[in-house]
Amino acid sequence: MFSSNFKFVAVAISFSLLASAAVPNKRSFQWLQHNGPAAKALNDQYKDLSVNSPCNDDGEIACVGGQYGVCVQGRYITHACDGDRSCAAIPNEWSEGTITLCDSNDDIQRRFSQAGVSEYKRSLPFAERSLAWLQHNGPAAKQLNDQYASLTINSSCDSDQVACVGGEFAHCVQGRYLTWPCAEGWTCAALPKEWGSGTSTTCATPEDISWRFSQAGVSES
Repeated sequence: MFSSNFKFVAVAISFSLLASAAVPNKRSFQWLQHNGPAAKALNDQYKDLSVNSPCNDDGEIACVGGQYGVCVQGRYITHACDGDRSCAAIPNEWSEGTITLCDSNDDIQRRFSQAGVSEYKRSLPFAERSLAWLQHNGPAAKQLNDQYASLTINSSCDSDQVACVGGEFAHCVQGRYLTWPCAEGWTCAALPKEWGSGTSTTCATPEDISWRFSQAGVSES
């Protein structure tokens, strides 16, 4: 049993949610190309992991058997990604480093394609990135962020539900949220998708969050 106020410890290792604490600047294909090989190397490591694989640091993030995994007391707790999303390490396009998260197949494909790095094929066809999707999904993301603003670690939740709690990423385990902080300079938010209908709850740079909501024509707060 895990206590309701158990908090994961952020660790600066290759399996962390962000492998860099550098201050981000602007969205750039050059960052994708720079970070692509590191993201590919992480995905190659993730292929060898299972739920029985040991892990050393609470809060360590990885993709385990295609699911999002978090290290708790030496073992991975996993949950399936929502809908058409897959777990992967992807190259950051704002600054140096990688991000491990559930993301759309289209965004994963786009990032590795722009990075010039071969990545294992996904099941869904490549779709067109569209500002129309941001505008369509903006109100739903705003509504989620409004809901997240009222949550605490003591709020009730459904198993495997994800949310932002106090600016940290949260995963529901046994009816309560377990949380861990985003990397330095990042924050948790619900974001409007750029590739299809829906939202994505994840840690992101303030620049990426502001850009998406600006393009969506929706206020962040």
